[in-house]
Amino acid sequence: MSLNRLFWLISILLMLLFLVLTGRIVSSEWSVYERSTKSMPAIKNLQLALLVEEKLAAERGPGHSLLMQEADAAASELAGLEQARSASDQALAALRHAVQAVPSLAAQAAATELALAAARKEIDLLLSLPKRQRHMAAVDAALETMAGVDSGFAPVIATLSDIAVRSDAQLSDGLEAALLASSLRNIAGRIGAVFTAPVIVQRPLTSQEIHAFLKLSGQVEQLYSGIELQLRPYRDRPALQGALDEVRDRYLGASLGFLDELFANGRSSGNYDLSGREMVIRYMPGMAAIPQLRDLVLAEMLQQAKDKNRRAAFFLLAAAGLGLIALAIFILLAQVIRQRVLRPILDATNLFVSLTGERFDTAIPIPRHDDEIGAMMRAIHVLKAHSLAKVGLEKQREEMIAQLQTLSDTDFLTGLLNRRAFFAQGEQQFGIAQRYRRQLTLILMDVDHFKAVNDRHGHHAGDQVLRVVADLCRRHHRKVDLLARYGGEEFLLMLPEIDMSQGFAVAEKLRGAIDACHILLDDGAMLNVTASFGVVAFESDEDLESLIRRADQALYQAKHSGRNTVVATPKGKQDETIAFA
Repeated sequence: MSLNRLFWLISILLMLLFLVLTGRIVSSEWSVYERSTKSMPAIKNLQLALLVEEKLAAERGPGHSLLMQEADAAASELAGLEQARSASDQALAALRHAVQAVPSLAAQAAATELALAAARKEIDLLLSLPKRQRHMAAVDAALETMAGVDSGFAPVIATLSDIAVRSDAQLSDGLEAALLASSLRNIAGRIGAVFTAPVIVQRPLTSQEIHAFLKLSGQVEQLYSGIELQLRPYRDRPALQGALDEVRDRYLGASLGFLDELFANGRSSGNYDLSGREMVIRYMPGMAAIPQLRDLVLAEMLQQAKDKNRRAAFFLLAAAGLGLIALAIFILLAQVIRQRVLRPILDATNLFVSLTGERFDTAIPIPRHDDEIGAMMRAIHVLKAHSLAKVGLEKQREEMIAQLQTLSDTDFLTGLLNRRAFFAQGEQQFGIAQRYRRQLTLILMDVDHFKAVNDRHGHHAGDQVLRVVADLCRRHHRKVDLLARYGGEEFLLMLPEIDMSQGFAVAEKLRGAIDACHILLDDGAMLNVTASFGVVAFESDEDLESLIRRADQALYQAKHSGRNTVVATPKGKQDETIAFA
């Protein structure tokens, strides 16, 4: 794997790891933010539901009291009943509006309103009758119907409580304390209702009323202990602790103690020395501390949810912001490393590869920074200069070697291959023909009466004749053919992939060209020369020497046949020759 790919792979992996960690942090804070966002309306809705329960319970008190009196009861008590009903209606309307997005809760709230209207209708019907016509069974039934409204509303509170707890489980202790306080408020109202009828008619308590008081008093103690237990995590909240002490002192101490006195009188004489209105005035103030505690706990839970929401929003924005900043820094750092370190290293690697491959046209960047990378680039400049000088020297040496090789392989007079070079290259061609049974033809040529040319015109003229003959041979041979001066006035021509007949045609063509050539000597004389040719084809010769010997025999026959002749002799058939003159 290349360094560039490795760098990007590691960079991408680190970036993904960073994004995963940042995503986990953001996801965690988003979860807290989402829970707190959902818990706030859930707590508010629960608070509205508990208020409805309180108002419904408060409405039962005036109704119960009026049912024990004559139809022409005091206008103030009737006004109190109307105020209680109005408060219940307002609380129900507020709750119905708040939960309208939840069809099941809205339906339960509407059902409570219908049940409440039916219960009120029964009470109003009884209140319209004189007291003597009100049967106690009917009164008890009406009160039970009114109590059933509270029971029917309990599922709404349970549902809203479950929604609030599921929104934020950390609020479960406080919400449970608020529910217990609401239950304590209902029990307190029911205990007070036990004494309503006996005090109004000034009679002793019945056995059922005694049993109800004792039972409800025990529930009060249990509920208060439960509230204390649930609020233990909030001991550092002075307001909550103060409200809890208020319930203990004002209700459990004063109000419940007052009922204990009434209970003692009710079990004996039934002489309470106070009216129903006076009983309410003495009992209700202590009871008011209970909803105050409930509302304070809910307010604390709501404030806690708001604080969580604000903190979560802050941490969410901070984490997202810091994550983006860190990501930008990471990308910038990766870019700097790539530009200042990785790319120069890759460029240097390419330059070294180019230098080792002697590709000196590759441009070397000019270092822009005075650092280690810049020093390396300057060193590469020096190395390139030294490499260029070295390559130049090596090239000169190779050229000299090539020149010496050419001089050693070339006949100095004709420029053709010399005898040694012919054998060196001819052995390869002969070996190929011998190994693969390829066709190969050899032509041995000799200039006729060459000695007479030297004797008559001088050696300089003889040399000129040899050069002209060599040029004619060059014109009539292929690039793959081997053409050499075999010695003196003899020339050798090796023709790979050529059979006897084709070789004969080549020799004949060359013979005709030499015969038709008129050579103008330096002294102005015109000279015409001929040449004799011996042509043989490779058949089963053991080596190149044997093939040349057969060609020499054919040339010998050409000489004795009158010269200016081409003789082709197959192996082993020296008596069968092909000649043309």
